[in-house]
Amino acid sequence: MRVTSLICLIAVVSASLAACASGPREPARVDYRSFGNGSNTPSSSASSSSRSPQRGTMNCGSGYTVRTNDTLSEIAERCGVSMSDLASTNGLSAPYTLRVGQTVAMPRPPVHVVQRGENLYRIGLRYGVPFQQLASHNGLRAPYEIEIGQQIRLPHGAQVASTTSGGSSRAPTSRPTNDRHTPPPAEAGAPSFDWPIRGQVLSSFGRRPNGERNDGINIEAATGAEVRAAAPGQVVYAGSELAGYGQLVLVRHSGGFVTAYAHNSRLLVREGDQISRGQIIAQAGATGTVDRPQVHFEIRSGVNPVDPMSYLR
Repeated sequence: MRVTSLICLIAVVSASLAACASGPREPARVDYRSFGNGSNTPSSSASSSSRSPQRGTMNCGSGYTVRTNDTLSEIAERCGVSMSDLASTNGLSAPYTLRVGQTVAMPRPPVHVVQRGENLYRIGLRYGVPFQQLASHNGLRAPYEIEIGQQIRLPHGAQVASTTSGGSSRAPTSRPTNDRHTPPPAEAGAPSFDWPIRGQVLSSFGRRPNGERNDGINIEAATGAEVRAAAPGQVVYAGSELAGYGQLVLVRHSGGFVTAYAHNSRLLVREGDQISRGQIIAQAGATGTVDRPQVHFEIRSGVNPVDPMSYLR
């Protein structure tokens, strides 16, 4: 699918999947900007006994001016940054001595440079940030299109949540080769999953010789064929906002598992629906970036994609 956005709904689902991603498009570039240049002025004298720490966060711009009785931990909390990042940015070490009037520089907002095959959803999964939050943070609107080399600003505190690289999972035109390693067996205690639809596997799980990656499998289907829930759970997404995936359904299951069903021609469930194993949730199609009817199916444990073939019965 395309460099657009299915990589945060699992960070939304688990934290809240991955997609059939694709090649880049040419949307407007998001320019990197820092958070303002304002600073706070020193307060008038206040004793430690009469002054209580401020609660809540504030926009500290590029720096904060130390006031009487300020501590580094209080400044970090007030400005919404981590104390370790604040200390590192200012070259401070324990006991983090500050002086009134000193300007404490704010950590530069972290950024992620978009690589080939990534989309906003994948980036969000990588850092454990819902893609909607990334979109809002960067002024992006649906269908959340991004381009190679674009800088995506990350919220302070974002950390890599998945070791899965952000490659494309678009089904290749030729029969793919499997990963060289044998996929691990299904986790003990994991739900059992049924096939969402029966058909030839057009694209298997894993990395391709061209460097792209499929985080699920693509199953051949007839237009309008019934797509069934692989296991009981709750629908956490049903829509077509994410360019490239067409009509998409995400279902959350017990044990932190999520399944995805993409490229449908019609959706038969809504967000919040409780569904049973084998319930018809959609009709197969060729929506999104595929040119033949199929179902892109994924299973994720938390934010990590797993080979559906190790779980399907």
